[in-house]
Amino acid sequence: MAGELERTTWSGTDPPRTSERPGVRAILIFLVVSLALLMSSIGITSVTVAFPAMTDGLNASVVWVGWVLTGYQLAQTVMMPLAGKLSDELGRKRLFLACVGLFTASSFLCGIAPNVYLLILLRILQAVGGGAFMPSASGIISDVFDDRWRPTAIGLFASVFPVGALVGSVLGGWMVEHLGWRSVFFINVPIGIVLLLGGLGLIPASTRPLRPRPIDLVGATLFALGMLGIMFGLTVLGNLGAFTWQVALWLLLGTLALVAFVYQEHRVADPMIDPRLLRGPAFAAVNLYNFLHGALVFGFFSFVPLYAIDAYHLRETTVGFILTPRALAMALSSALSSFFLIRLGYRLPMVAGVLLVSTSLFLTAQNWHHVTVLGHPVNDAVLLAVLVAIAGVGVGVSAPASSNAALELMPEAVARIVGLRGMFRSIGGVLGTAVIVLLLTYFPSPGEGLAAIFRIGALLLLLMIPLTFLIPDTARLRRQGCRQPVSPARGSAAD
Repeated sequence: MAGELERTTWSGTDPPRTSERPGVRAILIFLVVSLALLMSSIGITSVTVAFPAMTDGLNASVVWVGWVLTGYQLAQTVMMPLAGKLSDELGRKRLFLACVGLFTASSFLCGIAPNVYLLILLRILQAVGGGAFMPSASGIISDVFDDRWRPTAIGLFASVFPVGALVGSVLGGWMVEHLGWRSVFFINVPIGIVLLLGGLGLIPASTRPLRPRPIDLVGATLFALGMLGIMFGLTVLGNLGAFTWQVALWLLLGTLALVAFVYQEHRVADPMIDPRLLRGPAFAAVNLYNFLHGALVFGFFSFVPLYAIDAYHLRETTVGFILTPRALAMALSSALSSFFLIRLGYRLPMVAGVLLVSTSLFLTAQNWHHVTVLGHPVNDAVLLAVLVAIAGVGVGVSAPASSNAALELMPEAVARIVGLRGMFRSIGGVLGTAVIVLLLTYFPSPGEGLAAIFRIGALLLLLMIPLTFLIPDTARLRRQGCRQPVSPARGSAAD
C-alpha cells in the first residue's frame, strides 16, 4: 500500500502540467464556486448573530436553540465525506448545482419556520446542500488550475469564507435589529439564484468517465445516529442538570452506533470513508488538527455574540460591528498567506495561526471594562472587536496552509480529502458547541461561563502545535525542488 501511495503523490521529478497563468474562464469558474462558499458563510455567520434573538423569538431554551447551530453542523458532517465521494465519481458540476438548489430552497423555508423544532429539521436539510460546497468546489478548482496555481487558488478559495462572515455579521446584525431574526435566512436566496445561473453557464461537465458505485448509506446512517445519540445525550444532560439513566442510555446508543459504523466501514467494498485517508501519521495529524480547530475555533466564534451581549451588554447591531474587524482580518490575512504559501510552507503559518487564536481567546476571557490606553479611555466594543480580530488574523494566516496540507499525498482524491477534512472539522464544531452549551448550564450567567470556557480553550489550542510537525511540509519541499516522493505513511525525507 505504501508503494502504491508513493506513486500517486507529488515529487520534484514530476513535471507540472503547465506554468501558464490561469485563463479568463478558469478565473470565472473560481468566482462562481467561491460564491457558493460565500453564501454558506453568510448563512452560518448571520444565524450565529441571530442566536440570542431566536432564543427569545421562539420562546425556547438555549439548549434547543443551540441545536439550530449543532444540527446544521451534524448534518454537514455526515454530508461532507459523501459529497467528496460523489463528486469524484459522479461529476462535480451535477452535484454542485443540485446542492446549491437545495441550500437556497431550504434557506427560504427556514425563514418561515413556525417553531424551533421545524427550524432544526430545515437547518439539517440546508446543511445537506451546504455540506457539498467545499468538497465539490475544491474538486472543480483542482481540475481547472494547474500544479503551480492550485495551492494559491485553493488558499484564496478558503479566504472567501471570512468575507462571507464579514457580510453576514454586519448585514445579519442590522437585519436582526430592524427586520427580525427570521430575515437572516433570506440573505442566501438571491445569491443562490445568481449562483445557479452562473454555474450552469460556466462550470464544465466532468470529462472523467462516470464511476457510479454503491453509496454506503448504511454507514452514513450509523454515523449520523451515533453523533445524534451523543448529541442528544448531552442535550438531556443540560436540560436535567444531572447524569441520569436517560443520559446514559442516549450516550450508550450513540457509542454503539459509532462502533457499528467502524465495523461497517471495514466490511463494505465502497465505504463512506476511504481507509487510506485515515492511515499514517500525516493524515492522522491533519484529521486531528482539523477536529481541534473545529471544536475550539468554531466554538469561540459561535458564542462571541452571546458573550458580547451578556458580559458587555451590547446590542445586536454593535455585535455585528465587533465581528466585522474579525472577518476583515481573516479575509486579508488569508489572501496574503495564500500568495506566500509556497515560500512560507505549511507549518509556519499553521503554528503562527494557533498562537494568535490562543492569545485572542485568553485576552477576550479577561472581560476587561473601561480600559485606558495612554490615558485615553477605550470603548468596550472597540476593545472586544480588536481582541476578536486577533483570532481572525490567526485563522486567516493558517487557513490556506491547513486547506492545502496533505492534498499532494493523494492528488487523485482531492474532493474526498477535503470532504474528510471538513467532516473532522464539523465533528469538532458539533461536539465543541454541544459541550459549551452544556457547560453554560452550570454557570450563573452565560458571560461568566464563556469567560471560563475561553480560558480553557486557549490552553487546549496549544495542543495543535505538535501536530503540525507530523504533517509533511510539501509546499516547502516543492520550493526546494525535493526529488523524493512523499508518502503519508512515512512523512517526507526532509521531515
